[in-house]
Amino acid sequence: MRIRTPLLVTAAAATMLAGVALPASAAPTGGTTTTFSLVGGALDVTVQTAAALTGGGLTTAGNAHDVTGSLGLVMVDDGRSAGATGWVASAASTAGFNLTTPADGSQSDNVYYEAAMAGTPTRVTATPTAKKSIKISAPVVNGTNATNNNTASWTPTLTVTLPSTAAIGDYTGTVTTSVA
Repeated sequence: MRIRTPLLVTAAAATMLAGVALPASAAPTGGTTTTFSLVGGALDVTVQTAAALTGGGLTTAGNAHDVTGSLGLVMVDDGRSAGATGWVASAASTAGFNLTTPADGSQSDNVYYEAAMAGTPTRVTATPTAKKSIKISAPVVNGTNATNNNTASWTPTLTVTLPSTAAIGDYTGTVTTSVA
């Protein structure tokens, strides 16, 4: 039995040495050059799908009155990356905010947009324009000095000035925001 113990120890030691890595000099080595391209995305704008304006009470003495409200958060996401130096966001209202119930042809096309920045823009200087009519498409926020992927967001206030002859009822219109 004594003869087996040294043989068993020798066999175990040989097995453990076989698991030890030998120097790499016995095998050739090589390197892999790796490349990739980072491609830009799109220039996109996200808006809230619906908003309710307030303040449409009747005035006395036949004066015009304003209905105002927030359009919710608007966000520009510019993923175009290198080469894009800025963008311009514009807004336009439909031909008019029309009386829908009862529909008698009453409308207001005196629609004004005023942007207030929400948070700090990322890698772009975003400057809102002064309150302006959006009867036709008009710039509302200018994004300049853009670098790489950039974002900006704002919360616009919409004001619809109703004429003194405005009929009582529900009015509907659409504000379209675009970015280029």
